[in-house]
Amino acid sequence: MHPLLQNYNLDNVNGILTYSLTREEDDYVMNKLFPIYRGATTNIIRIKECIMLSVDNEKYNEVRTETIKKLNEYRIPSLSTYFGFGPRGYLKSKFACCMDGENARNELTCGMLEIFDKFANESVGNEWLLYFEDDVRPVNIDKSEDLKVLYNIPEDADLIRPYIGSNTKCNLKDMEYRRSFTGGLNHAFYISTNGCKKVMSYTKKYGWKSNSDVDLYSLSKFNLEVPTGFDGWSFSSGGDKPVCGLCDMVNVDSDDEKLAIYHMSHIIFNQTSLPCAPFKD
Repeated sequence: MHPLLQNYNLDNVNGILTYSLTREEDDYVMNKLFPIYRGATTNIIRIKECIMLSVDNEKYNEVRTETIKKLNEYRIPSLSTYFGFGPRGYLKSKFACCMDGENARNELTCGMLEIFDKFANESVGNEWLLYFEDDVRPVNIDKSEDLKVLYNIPEDADLIRPYIGSNTKCNLKDMEYRRSFTGGLNHAFYISTNGCKKVMSYTKKYGWKSNSDVDLYSLSKFNLEVPTGFDGWSFSSGGDKPVCGLCDMVNVDSDDEKLAIYHMSHIIFNQTSLPCAPFKD
């Protein structure tokens, strides 16, 4: 961001240096960082199914029941629940051996990977999955919208993130897409069969390096190595073990192993336990 804001002052707010930007200035910066995709597109894709990752215990059973109730108010693809693991239960997963040490939420990662593996093995051609956790809520879209389809997505897309853009009302047919890189806060996304296969290949070949979903976004083919602001503006957010995944990159042997990740111009899913934006009615 700094080269884009070279004529702006950094204000000291309680010891934190921050830019004070207007909405127009902020939009300018974000459009430079994440330009709208104008390349070849696929006019329409159909989402084969939704799979929700959850855990079979009292706490999550209650959350999941409320989520399913909310989701059934919308026109969604075929919905099923995949029961994952508790904090130590992930050791039973076939992907436990791929986890690189005792990173937080290995149980979430293993559950996610098992879903990807199952979907890829059952796919016919390159199909699409809507994956989400058990406390996700649709936002900013009308209940009449058909969530079983997406329109005009980038032709090479492997994964689409629906929770970075504007937190305002939108229509799926008007959605625009931007190249996406790094991040975290995994709670809902669309991923293709080809994307799942790339993730499986990466996991088995290199092992899972970071917390939860961070490796996914660090695998973006559009990722850039940029200063994080941590530890004197170094190029790593946590040395050999990334702690936040904001700007770290996963090193692989070939660009063909990376994911073509895009994010939507609007937020259409949000998480109650860790919202990506304030909830709006």
